[in-house]
Amino acid sequence: MRILIAEDERITRASLARHLQSWGHTVATAEDGDKALALFRADPPDIVLTDWEMPGLSGPELVQRIREEQARGFVYIVMLTGRTDKSDVVRGIEAGADDFLSKPFDKEELRVRLLAGERIVRLERALGLQNQELRAAGERMRADLRAAARVQRAMLPRSVIATPRVRTEWRYAPTDELAGDGIGLHLIDDRYLIAYVFDVSGHGVPAALLSVSVTHAVSPVPAETSMVRCAPGGSMGSVRAPHLVADELNRRFPSENNDGHFITLGLYVLDTFTGRVEAVRAGHPLPFHIRGGIPVTVDDEGGLPLGVCEGIPYDLSGMQLQPGDRLCIVSDGLIEQIGGPGPSPKQFGVDRIAEVLARPGELPVVGDAMITALERWADSRTFNDDVSLVLIEWLGPP
Repeated sequence: MRILIAEDERITRASLARHLQSWGHTVATAEDGDKALALFRADPPDIVLTDWEMPGLSGPELVQRIREEQARGFVYIVMLTGRTDKSDVVRGIEAGADDFLSKPFDKEELRVRLLAGERIVRLERALGLQNQELRAAGERMRADLRAAARVQRAMLPRSVIATPRVRTEWRYAPTDELAGDGIGLHLIDDRYLIAYVFDVSGHGVPAALLSVSVTHAVSPVPAETSMVRCAPGGSMGSVRAPHLVADELNRRFPSENNDGHFITLGLYVLDTFTGRVEAVRAGHPLPFHIRGGIPVTVDDEGGLPLGVCEGIPYDLSGMQLQPGDRLCIVSDGLIEQIGGPGPSPKQFGVDRIAEVLARPGELPVVGDAMITALERWADSRTFNDDVSLVLIEWLGPP
């Protein structure tokens, strides 16, 4: 150990230095507090032995200055004093001393106190190294999460879809860097609009990894391997019927193979020529259908979440849109956001969502209004759960 002695009495200082050197320590000495502080600044030791009363800085003042300037690791400080009053001991401890040794000191007692200090210094150094390693590992994890989040964001719709027959909008607000929600908007054969929102149960990396896998599976590109595509010539061109997509997703992603995680899905295919919507709903919230500013009742049809029960078939459902109708698919994070006025927090709820959707305005305005309303309800720009919504407005046939 490197030990600094601050002692104004020459014989005591020499005696201390001789004992410490005989025990294998490297020793530096100072005859007053000011020189001791200068030596400390030049080369911080592992242990400091300081007298209480010295010229310049006193022992407690030196201890306090060392604690204020200590920046390169822990230093163990032992005060040497002939004082026995408890108030003096308290004052020294409050200044930052770790131990006391009474004068005249016993050689063996000094050796034992230093052994205890040496153990503490080594433990502090080991703890410091572990903290550095943890901080480095944490930064690597944060960098990995940021990279994974960039991958997830790259899988979101590149842009809205706008044709003379249909307009779309979407919003995506993950509660963490990685999300379990996924959304999609794709126009196939310049006619069929595929829109979906899914939600993987749970949070964090496992849910996000499953979300990425599901997104890849339902991506329409490449068509040869996509679940949502089929050979051209069917009732929806090259788009596979939504309930068949759900059947395949249920087979491919059983919860027992994904740490118990299941998936809720709302998948809708709009024929932009006719306004007919074919859909499947697997444990997902009902969509919102708005006509002329008034919510339209949607049939409560649907099956279990994906991955819960192997081999169950999913039923196809549908609806007919009229020109100007709006269809909104949401994740449960939007519905279940807690907040509102009063002492008893409540969910945002379906009625408030319908009220925002029914407001007049273009789709970007409606999408922004929904997130603004949710932020006000939550009194925060972050939410309890991932929030996703896809908005579709059918303008009419060609």
